[in-house]
Amino acid sequence: MRIYIDTASPEHIRAADRLGVVDGVTTNPSIVADTDRRYRDVVETTAEIVDGPVFAQVLAEDADEMVREGRGYQEWAERVIVKLPATRPGFEALRRLRADDVPAGTTVVFSVEQAVLAAKNDATFVAPYVGRIDDSGADGLATTRRIQSVFDAQGFETEVLAASIRNTTQATALYEAGIDAITMSPSVLDAHIDHPETAAGVEGFAKAWGDRDPPLSE
Repeated sequence: MRIYIDTASPEHIRAADRLGVVDGVTTNPSIVADTDRRYRDVVETTAEIVDGPVFAQVLAEDADEMVREGRGYQEWAERVIVKLPATRPGFEALRRLRADDVPAGTTVVFSVEQAVLAAKNDATFVAPYVGRIDDSGADGLATTRRIQSVFDAQGFETEVLAASIRNTTQATALYEAGIDAITMSPSVLDAHIDHPETAAGVEGFAKAWGDRDPPLSE
């Protein structure tokens, strides 16, 4: 299981990296737009912080421009993985980029069928949008499980990267299902750590110790 953090904030990336559990960072145009920073600055800064892949999404809508953007992203930093939409131009651009061994995969995936087409084109990853699939009236967790099951059955090496994770309940269900990877917001990652009973237990230890000197001072 690989865990990625979905953010463009250097502060959140550094905080997550200090935990030692984050394998890389995913970004998208909406996240970057909220920072008022250039996309290139976000990718370069992120690559300096984390020792793992940085996912950068194309903004173009036609295949030629998607390919141009994807190849351009490779010049920004090492370990950049291009995110392409699950559209006709996106699948064409995926085929062309992967033919040149450019790391690239398919995002905004809403169905098993889209995921299979991406894997047939040797996508580096596919990203089913769990929360947004739920919003559309389908079952995001079930769709993601089916994608993983099909990939395992067919021997696809494409990584199933579950995205649009709304809470720890969804994350835990994906862990139990054996999904290859998930990406989550800093708030969902924080919720993995923060628990009221843990906080109460730590407070109890401190209260029991009282005013005694710290152990290393003895």
